[in-house]
Amino acid sequence: MLDILRVPMPKETLAKMTPEERSLFLLVGYASNQVNLLWKLVTIATNHTPNDPVEQRVSGMQTQILVRLTVGAMWETWLLVERGFLKSKVGKEFTALLDNEATAGLNRLKERFGVSNILAAVRNSYAFHYPTMEQMEAAFHFASSEDSEDLDWSVFFNKALLNTFFFVSDYVLVHGISGTLKESDVIVAHQKLLRELAPIAHDLSEFTFGFSKAIFQKYVHSEELEMTVVAKVMDAPNINDVRLPYYVETPL
Repeated sequence: MLDILRVPMPKETLAKMTPEERSLFLLVGYASNQVNLLWKLVTIATNHTPNDPVEQRVSGMQTQILVRLTVGAMWETWLLVERGFLKSKVGKEFTALLDNEATAGLNRLKERFGVSNILAAVRNSYAFHYPTMEQMEAAFHFASSEDSEDLDWSVFFNKALLNTFFFVSDYVLVHGISGTLKESDVIVAHQKLLRELAPIAHDLSEFTFGFSKAIFQKYVHSEELEMTVVAKVMDAPNINDVRLPYYVETPL
């Protein structure tokens, strides 16, 4: 059973904040929601590998699509933190007010995003932005040069349009990503991305919660900060038991 707690955030409290504080608080919360949802989907998508070779391929590409979307969302969230917090007057005030966990998470994010970052390379060309024609052509030649099975060069159709999958498109595209990451093996490149995501998701959450806590302490009286249980979710599944199939029965 999951207890769902509520912290009141009425419009009167939001109205007390400066425009910069209010906008950043709302944006950081939205970004956290987006990253958490995508990371849940990535986790669920990796729980099960189908036995059928077609389902196995499509399921694997579905996971890679979710990974790319998550990469893009995480990079955009970091840009929000960097521009809206670190380089703003809000950040100048609130950096010292962050708790230890949020400070440590923020410092780790600076290190991860401060070096030549593989997330940026994927985001810029394959996640939130489609690759150029030249990049796709290079990816095609890379994919063509490797040993592959006939099924890899396929489009899978079904009467339900939602079940149609242009597998060959993703097959070529992931080779482009591998090239960008300077990896000759697409599976190694995919695993490399996955290893980056979990700690970043954690640290973005730590920063979000720490910043929110500092906002609460500035604008909400301590007696108003008490959380109350507003819902009890009785049948929440274990995330490791959830499946995310690609093929589904749909109204035709």
